Amino acid sequence: MRIGIVLHGPEIVDAGSAKRIIGILKQEHEVTAKLGGTMGRTAVLDAGLEDIIDISQGLTPSETVAALKDHIDVAVLLNQGKTLETGEQFGCIVASKIDPSIPLVHIESPDLGGRIIYHSPKAKRYAEYIKKFLKEHCQKYDLVIERRNAGHLDVRVEGDMTIRRIAGALPGENIRLNGIIIGSAARTEPEIVCRNGRIIELRGGQIKPHGIEKLKKKRIDLFTAKVKTGNIRRTKHRKRLKKTQPHAPGKTVAMIDHCAESTFELVKDADAVITVGDDTTAIAADILARLGIPVIGITDGDLDRILEDTAVPEGSAIIRVKEGFDDIVGREVSEKLMGREQRIRMDRAELLAGILALAEKYIIDIKYY
Repeated sequence: MRIGIVLHGPEIVDAGSAKRIIGILKQEHEVTAKLGGTMGRTAVLDAGLEDIIDISQGLTPSETVAALKDHIDVAVLLNQGKTLETGEQFGCIVASKIDPSIPLVHIESPDLGGRIIYHSPKAKRYAEYIKKFLKEHCQKYDLVIERRNAGHLDVRVEGDMTIRRIAGALPGENIRLNGIIIGSAARTEPEIVCRNGRIIELRGGQIKPHGIEKLKKKRIDLFTAKVKTGNIRRTKHRKRLKKTQPHAPGKTVAMIDHCAESTFELVKDADAVITVGDDTTAIAADILARLGIPVIGITDGDLDRILEDTAVPEGSAIIRVKEGFDDIVGREVSEKLMGREQRIRMDRAELLAGILALAEKYIIDIKYY
């Protein structure tokens, strides 16, 4: 049987479940394993599984299943959600987005007494077979099978407002929309309210004005926006860092402005990366430490800590400016040094000197690594 395994998130990798289940299924079947999503890539690198799990594409889970369609008999979604309920809901949403002709079996939180879930009659026999096969090879994987209907995002329209309910949030957790922190949850099911593509309210939560400001130039579609809550990597892990390579003339410089979760797509062979924003810098630096690419971070001390215990690549410089001025300095760097391009060719030392000159009157501190 040809099995396409789609992994989502770092937790399933950090728990050891991904390596174990791929190994079991490979004993008798043709297995192709791909990561669907972004932040799981660091977990795959830390676990040394990049030759087993393809992390090259950066597609969503449903897009990854679609890409595998002509090469597999069944798709297996491997996930470990914040809770069993949120994990199951995630699988239902993925199922709603894929071609119904593709049998999908969702294995949720297998090392935490999770579930094997199927969403269509066609997938039932695959789910039963995988349950039996896993149990035969590992007694701990005696998982309960469930049938669930494919589900959709909880979005509704009331007059001129569009409202999206967020499931599984915990009070105090940050809420991120398309990578930008827009506030924090005060209850388990907060709601984002938009009018004319702009956020006007966060029901059951507290808005972060600076985050809303960052989204003003972009029209928000709550039917398609990526909304996440809490820390982006909750499980314990050991970092596998790469030494920074000596600078080579003519190499590319890339810029990441409040879009850290797209780091892998944006850097592509860059020799150095400019990051704007505290959490953006922390997340991007942690990812780039695995790739040996230094960062020049522009921050202002407004850190929400959505990723703990982060690493910073050697050769990096983190520039802290006055509160609220990281965006201003970032904009000047984009316009005057990058020519508003995402990537340019520039010497690393020349780049740092140029950024320091632009930021000079705002600088509070510089930390070199």
